[in-house]
Amino acid sequence: MKTLLYCSLLLLTLSCKKAPSDIVDPEPDTVLAEYPDWYTLTAPVDKEIKGVWGDRDKTVLVTTGFAVFRSTDQGQHWQEVLPQQSIGIFGIVQNQDTLFTMTGLNNQSNGNTYQQVLVHANNYSLDDGITWQPYTKRNPLLDEPRSGQTIDKRLLINPVTASTGTTYRINQVFLDGPSATSGPFETPGVITSDGRRIDLPQLHQLNSLFLDSQQRLYVAGTDAVCGRGGKTGVTSRL
Repeated sequence: MKTLLYCSLLLLTLSCKKAPSDIVDPEPDTVLAEYPDWYTLTAPVDKEIKGVWGDRDKTVLVTTGFAVFRSTDQGQHWQEVLPQQSIGIFGIVQNQDTLFTMTGLNNQSNGNTYQQVLVHANNYSLDDGITWQPYTKRNPLLDEPRSGQTIDKRLLINPVTASTGTTYRINQVFLDGPSATSGPFETPGVITSDGRRIDLPQLHQLNSLFLDSQQRLYVAGTDAVCGRGGKTGVTSRL
């Protein structure tokens, strides 16, 4: 079994490849040999993966920002189950037997910790993501958290905490030096609460993390970046 610590699945876009926008079955995986300690899945379209939900051995859902795709064969084939939306989709949350697409992302500080929280449910599914309906009701779980309120861990996409208590966080390295807390940055991998640093063989811009029911870590982001230089928009060091 291919594992690296507790990390098992890397989900990447085809951002550095030329591909038609309507591809549903991705090209054969070309990065697997470069990631011998990871299972890898590539997006079915030429867009970065923003969020992931599910179980690699059963059903996996990914959002590419404005659409949702579903696979039941470990990413060999994908079905577009929620077509292109006018509102961005940052992740998928499960509450009991219902799945929700989340259209908001709250970047906030919790003491000295930076965290990213999914907010604003927009669509829901009762059949494991096969079909979706607009969500117009209210669920306290899915409300935007108030200041000081405890956040349900299902809404957190960075960091995420396993049942063992280990926390995984996207490692953001600011390019303006070790004292920088804003400006352009790169994301070489994941760091853990017990001091481990898990770097990927190539540089990617990582978007979110997810732990499945077996506590396997899923990392979603872009393919290997076509050029160095970092990304801007975060105001706090991880």
